[in-house]
Amino acid sequence: MLIIILLMLVLLLLLHLLRRLEEAQQQNEQVHTELDEKIERERDNLFAQLEAYNSLRDRLDLRKGMPFTKSWSAAPDFLQLIVNHALAEKPQVIFECSSGLTSLMLARCCQLNGAGHLFSLENGEEYAAKSRAEIDRYELTDFADVVYAPLEGTEVNGDLYQWYAQDGIPDAAIDMLVIDGPPGFIQRYSRFPALPLLYDKLADGCVIYMDDAAREDELEIIEMWKRLYPKLEHRYLKTERGCSVVVIRK
Repeated sequence: MLIIILLMLVLLLLLHLLRRLEEAQQQNEQVHTELDEKIERERDNLFAQLEAYNSLRDRLDLRKGMPFTKSWSAAPDFLQLIVNHALAEKPQVIFECSSGLTSLMLARCCQLNGAGHLFSLENGEEYAAKSRAEIDRYELTDFADVVYAPLEGTEVNGDLYQWYAQDGIPDAAIDMLVIDGPPGFIQRYSRFPALPLLYDKLADGCVIYMDDAAREDELEIIEMWKRLYPKLEHRYLKTERGCSVVVIRK
């Protein structure tokens, strides 16, 4: 009798182990499937971004090379959005929070349009110098000013933020605003001050493009702006990092 009981216990243990092995195999297959799907998505996105990048280079005739680094430069799909708007709407005054490849392309758009001027605030002195050098290399200095504007304590609605020194803000109605800074790691809601601080200088109908809009902070920033300015219009565009497009209505 004891032998039968022991055999039954061994059989139950074997059945349990078999089920565990089957579960582990299923989980392993699921992990492999998810990994394959992720690799395929990344591959498709990479090809799409390369295609967009090459299209922009050819469209703007930027044959001398472009200062692109994936970790710091705006993604090509975001660049396409702002270039499309700049060429179609021909804004007279473009204002940019941050600088880099966006600055070069927007300055080139102004040149192609035969009108318009870009003003960029850059908190990194080295980055500002590099952006100016690229603009100079393409002979676009008549269409753009990149201003070194270190971050400084700025009070907005009772809260203190690190935001750009404001000496470089143009005394003119801004038709297009591109927000790609300050960096998000500096503080929470890093890009929130842009609208409250610039609102009085934004033309009615000014279009704002904010990059990295898929991040939690930027999603909340949009809601904060909506509460302050109920008339503004907003739509979210699915790009590699997310893009919020805001239209100012006064």
